Amino acid sequence: MDENIAVARARKLLKDAGITTVPVDVEALASFLDFRVLRTELAKGEAGCTVERRGKICIWVNQNDSPARQRFTILHEIAHHVLELESKHGDSVPSDELERFSGRPPEEVLCDIFAAECLVPWEVVQPLAEDKDFTLEHLSELAEQFQASRACVASRFAQASEAHLAFVVAEEGVVKYSVNSKALKASKVWITKGVPLPKSSAAAKAFMSGASGFHEADSEGLDWSSSDDARRFACYEQATYHAPTKQTQSILIFEELEQPPVSSGYRHARDDRDDFLEELDGYPGWSKPRH
Repeated sequence: MDENIAVARARKLLKDAGITTVPVDVEALASFLDFRVLRTELAKGEAGCTVERRGKICIWVNQNDSPARQRFTILHEIAHHVLELESKHGDSVPSDELERFSGRPPEEVLCDIFAAECLVPWEVVQPLAEDKDFTLEHLSELAEQFQASRACVASRFAQASEAHLAFVVAEEGVVKYSVNSKALKASKVWITKGVPLPKSSAAAKAFMSGASGFHEADSEGLDWSSSDDARRFACYEQATYHAPTKQTQSILIFEELEQPPVSSGYRHARDDRDDFLEELDGYPGWSKPRH
């Protein structure tokens, strides 16, 4: 099981259930699979659980969670059954585990990927990426439209856009994953997983401040990528930080700098950075801050 299979099965479920509009009716998806969704007051920090009663699968959801979180929890639980992946979080889903990446089993991350793909269908977000700017303001508007987390929308937006964009999530100041647009990939600009955030970045400053909120910064392409081609870009960043989870999410807009004309005597100086880093893809499944 890998990410591509999880995405393909999510798209197949939407197609088989005949769901083509947003916000996606997650309870209709559950009903299509003959699952029952029930809302109740669960223990603090518990997002939901799945139980079988009289041969019928019931998904219990914490009624005190935000609507977006409840929708994600339902789809995460559905994913375990559709992907045939055994739950690694026990009988219930902890709220502080969902959509986290540090120390989580791959099965749980794949279920998050499935849930995000259902919430933000590719066929719907792709044309929107052509009309909207990649800003936190517009992403928040789309999050309302999809009734999904801003990070889910940001990930899909970056994938669908023709511009040089990236969406990066870090935890405790370390990059956990990035989603790069096709144009950025074609320009051979990679963002490395497992490295500290650039010191000049808005995300790093937000993490160091320890206060949740919005930050922005201008930087050079090389601040974010060790790829030699990154030197051709300047980067504008908007970042948010959620202090309780120590998680930042950054939207990066890369602008190609004007290139000087190359004379007949120009020689490119090769160095070790000409060997580009392997592309790193990841999932966008971080929900709105939990209060």
